[in-house]
Amino acid sequence: MTKLLSAIGLLLLMSADSVMAGSGHYWRLGVAGEDSRDATFLDRDCDPAGQAALFGCIDGQDGQAIGARGDFGRSLGIQLARGMHIGEAWRAELEVVYHHGFDFEGNANFLDAGEHQPVEASVSHARAGVNVYLDLAAAFARDAAAFEPYLGAGVNAVRNRLGTMTYSFPQLGNQPALTTVPGDSEIGLGWMVTLGTGIELSPRNMLDIGISWHDHGRVETAAGDIDIIRGGDTIARVGVGATGSRLETVGVMVAWRHYIR
Repeated sequence: MTKLLSAIGLLLLMSADSVMAGSGHYWRLGVAGEDSRDATFLDRDCDPAGQAALFGCIDGQDGQAIGARGDFGRSLGIQLARGMHIGEAWRAELEVVYHHGFDFEGNANFLDAGEHQPVEASVSHARAGVNVYLDLAAAFARDAAAFEPYLGAGVNAVRNRLGTMTYSFPQLGNQPALTTVPGDSEIGLGWMVTLGTGIELSPRNMLDIGISWHDHGRVETAAGDIDIIRGGDTIARVGVGATGSRLETVGVMVAWRHYIR
């Protein structure tokens, strides 16, 4: 994690004892597999003043705006949360999460470079925030036995770190033909909604299973110099503006919830 998100997470967890008064306190430790939705990298500004854009305000050979279209693949993350029940039906959590392996793979559509233009870059994601859950059985006065079905939502501070983005042009001559674009680290806000259930294992232990939808904010390349490589040699270094995409995922979570009092 970055120092900022590490500090946020540490402060959230250290402050939990002082801000959570009452019964039903717990720790939750889990893993979550998330699958990204389609993503498109476009210029943050396709006509930046005093600087070139990587893609520009024109359409590619397929009739779409020039960009890089693909997805961020799948990633397995680790979750740690401190929570408490608020009344009969509500509970709240302070949570930190780290994901590695959201690798972007896609295809660009630059003019006169062939139909096959692979694009790839690695991404790491971390977040810290607050989740709120509604126990559906308690809210509707129903007996769900050992189950605790719930709806939840959360707001997070997120950090997405993008590595060097590599554009390949295998249909051009003078191979390898590449363009490398510097990555960047973006900090912003994200949100999620979830549907799941707790399953009672013992009076102090529960198994949590849920599905969730996430908006993890922006993933961006840095404004700066790109390297244009032909035949293995850098033939030009050009300054361009930033590009970016949103990171949105659907996930499945399994966690152990342990009540401490």
